[in-house]
Amino acid sequence: MQIYYPSCNFTAASPEAAKKIRAYLSERMPVAGCCRLDQKYDGEEAIYFCQACRQTLEARAEQNGQTLQSENLFVYLTKDRLFPWPDYSGLTVNVQDCWRDREHPEIFDAVRLALQKMHIEVHEIDEIREKSRFCGNLHFEPSKPENIRLMQQYDGLPIEKMPPEVEKALMREQVEKYTEKLTVAYCNRCLRGIRTGGGKGVHLLELAVGTYNG
Repeated sequence: MQIYYPSCNFTAASPEAAKKIRAYLSERMPVAGCCRLDQKYDGEEAIYFCQACRQTLEARAEQNGQTLQSENLFVYLTKDRLFPWPDYSGLTVNVQDCWRDREHPEIFDAVRLALQKMHIEVHEIDEIREKSRFCGNLHFEPSKPENIRLMQQYDGLPIEKMPPEVEKALMREQVEKYTEKLTVAYCNRCLRGIRTGGGKGVHLLELAVGTYNG
């Protein structure tokens, strides 16, 4: 049995989109509560889109001596012949791949197929797919000498605990790599990082359910 795990962070940030995808999927499968608290569906196949949810479910499955059976939501949706993809013809974007998905090439493929189904043109940046070194303030590998020195100055401290001006400078370096006005992310951390750095970002799920209005 497949179980949908919604992302608490996405729900808080994009309640309308979260409500729409929940309504669609609830007609096809049970919907779990918070991945950290709801354990009644352990052992079933998880449909997820949040990297943190995946990590939580994987860790709990390992503790139980199991291997997590899961499928990314965008992989699921691109195989769903009934899903009503919106049409964004004329929209051109960059895609920010997530560092945490570096071992999941099927997600990279599904993200681009989803954008294709919505008639969105993608202009790729250099660091794509498994070459991504970015996950917002969770993971970033700077190349600018001044930002390398910043990271060294706070060696061992998570970016999210660094002073706001330091985090903003690091995120701005990533935003400078984008060539389009809009960047699509499919990770909550990546999206927050893009916006912290002054970029214009949108979550892929907002596009997919039609709540993005530019």
